[in-house]
Amino acid sequence: MRPINLLPPEAAQRATARRKTAGLIVLGVVYLAVLALVALWWQGKATDAEDDLDAQLAANARIEAEIASLSEVRALRSIYEDGVERLGAALATDIAWGRLLNDLARIIPDRLWLTSLTGTLQQIEENPFLLGQLSVNGVAFDYPDASSWLRVLDSEEWPAVGLGWVSSTNRAEIGESPVVNFTSVASLLDAARSNRVEERTPEVPS
Repeated sequence: MRPINLLPPEAAQRATARRKTAGLIVLGVVYLAVLALVALWWQGKATDAEDDLDAQLAANARIEAEIASLSEVRALRSIYEDGVERLGAALATDIAWGRLLNDLARIIPDRLWLTSLTGTLQQIEENPFLLGQLSVNGVAFDYPDASSWLRVLDSEEWPAVGLGWVSSTNRAEIGESPVVNFTSVASLLDAARSNRVEERTPEVPS
């Protein structure tokens, strides 16, 4: 059976208008809700970005403070390196005389003795391994005994000295005993250098 609408046409139009208005209001509410969600999302991102920026600024401040504190370390390092350089220059030709004489005492032949021993430092630029000369005057019982001194000068047990030779010999007497006086010259080699630079240079932790 067909329904009969007894309301005037104006009432139907008002109902339709109300439904449209309600629909627009709902759409508006939904739109505002979506905008609110988007705004909250962007606000969260902005907050995270601000937090990251604050963290980066704090890290930069710490790094700048560390760099400022390292300036003192660099100054101390410069002082240390300057001291090491000056110590190395001062001991560049330092001879370990105690070790040199101790080695000599162990290998000197029984039938000769030394009356003088003079060391002269004379660094040669052409050969930095030659530190100077060692001049020796000695007495031996005979010429073969004097020649044995040459074996001492070239001995591997006395690495501080080398390139030696006997420059002169002459007969003499001590009381009624005949002897041979001899003079020799040898070079002080790099092995004669002391290790006081290493011993006196403090180690710095890396």
